[in-house]
Amino acid sequence: MLSNDELANGMTFILKLHDATETPVQWVQSLRGDVAKRWYDIYQRSDWAALRSEAADVFQNSVTPQAAEDIRNSGRCIVIDPDDVKASELAPRHQLKPA
Repeated sequence: MLSNDELANGMTFILKLHDATETPVQWVQSLRGDVAKRWYDIYQRSDWAALRSEAADVFQNSVTPQAAEDIRNSGRCIVIDPDDVKASELAPRHQLKPA
């Protein structure tokens, strides 16, 4: 469970996947409020369908494997590392249509 402070100040989430060639790809994002609650729920329930459809809109800061590991070791964070999901399975980011 995320604390009120973590919800207000942000919790670091790390999403670790592999591409089609099994090369690791990872993103780091600080999430707050309802977005943090949503991703904690996705993590807790292992809701990989939701991850596939929503991740590209949320996780936009790609990092090297070493940077992800350094962040993981620097303090409390949530690491989402599903074996069943490939980076190529993520739905494309939603594009805003001009008004």
